[in-house]
Amino acid sequence: MQHLPLLDNKRPTVFVWTIWAIMVLVALLCVFIYGRNIPLAEDWHLVSAVTGNEPKISNWLWLQNNEHRIPFPKLMLLFLLKISNGDFRVGMAFTIICVSLLAAYFIKVFYNLRGSKLYYTDAFFPLLLLHLGNWENFFWAWELTFVTATILTCILISTVLQLKNLISMPHAIVSSFCMMLLPLSGANGLLYLLPVMPWLALQAYFHVSSKEAAASRRIGISLIISLALTLLLVIVYFVGYQHPTWYPPSPGIFATLKTAVKFMALSFGPAVSRAWGVSGLFAFALTLATAILLISTIIKSRYRGPEFRRAGGLFLFLGGNVLFALAMGYGRAAQVASVGLPIRYVFLSMPLLIICYSTWQFYGLPLSRKMIQWGLFITMLILIVPNTRKGFNWRDYCVQGADSVIHDINYGVPRSALVERHVNFLLHWDKNMLAKGMQQLKEARMGPFKNMKSDTVISSLPSLPVSTDIK
Repeated sequence: MQHLPLLDNKRPTVFVWTIWAIMVLVALLCVFIYGRNIPLAEDWHLVSAVTGNEPKISNWLWLQNNEHRIPFPKLMLLFLLKISNGDFRVGMAFTIICVSLLAAYFIKVFYNLRGSKLYYTDAFFPLLLLHLGNWENFFWAWELTFVTATILTCILISTVLQLKNLISMPHAIVSSFCMMLLPLSGANGLLYLLPVMPWLALQAYFHVSSKEAAASRRIGISLIISLALTLLLVIVYFVGYQHPTWYPPSPGIFATLKTAVKFMALSFGPAVSRAWGVSGLFAFALTLATAILLISTIIKSRYRGPEFRRAGGLFLFLGGNVLFALAMGYGRAAQVASVGLPIRYVFLSMPLLIICYSTWQFYGLPLSRKMIQWGLFITMLILIVPNTRKGFNWRDYCVQGADSVIHDINYGVPRSALVERHVNFLLHWDKNMLAKGMQQLKEARMGPFKNMKSDTVISSLPSLPVSTDIK
């Protein structure tokens, strides 16, 4: 009987890590089975650099893509492609590994916060972050540029969760590093900065002004320096910035709010698109209840006390994610009626659920905490199958298109014919870039294109209207 409590603590731990391992294994197995070494859409922006045909790498890194300047993730992708001899599947595997480590890190954080204990519901993290509804993000190399900012933000959220008093030097270094990388990781990184900079500014203020034993002017000053550098990066981001002209303005405030709620609901995965009303109401109610709980905690907490700082940080991040949703609603409302919300947006909205799950762990009453955490866990578990089906729709599209390209290359179809046959799948807005990229891959002897038959003479090919939506 003496060993029963230990056994009771061990079972949830085994359960959670088993779910994590299964989710990771399935995702990596899908790369092995369904991944194709064929550049898709924006992947072709990487070809000139990886083949050594880009004269100025610094300019290339800073080059704007839609609203995004993404030098940090582009640099990572370039490194991965260089060491793999241009195998675009390495970007897919790397994205999955990064997200897997993030899920494992949250499990470890909650294990430590509860005093070396996990709950069965903590399997929520791998179920949320690693389901195959994320197919577009996991199995398209370029999407590393899309998910990097979310990963950095989730690391910052985990730092808030671990606050016991004032932020420590190790956490301050990690937080500063993540913050400064956000404006180098796209427009979504800029939006994520909305809660990050005020939160770290408060941490700097507490360290500089407080007389507590844990206060350190050194930490406060280092945070102030990192905040100043981040602000400088934000200003530089907009030097020479060109606003995309192909996104129509929002039809109105109602359309903006409706799209924002849909974006929040998308955090559960693409399967919720079948019931926007129910899923949107659930996401809105959960967010509102979490906000009320945090406000109540902040009011009751002693000023500058540990729980005031943690609850305040979570409230800032919750509000920042709501503002993110509103920005997405305003920017994409006009397109939703015709093309819907792309499933790659799933990963952008996930921090909202992580904040909600974490808030109820700290501040919910025992019954309400169990209801929320079990509800989130069971919801993600139930949605595994429909989310996977949605992901497999994208899988079928990509595998069929890539296999058709590979078949034509092996059959000896020349470059000009490959461009004409597959431009809509590979790079539907720029035939010239596609033709040049194919030739560059052939000359560098990378991937299937090393076997491509070249044309004797290639005339200039007209470009199509700019668009970045694949399907």
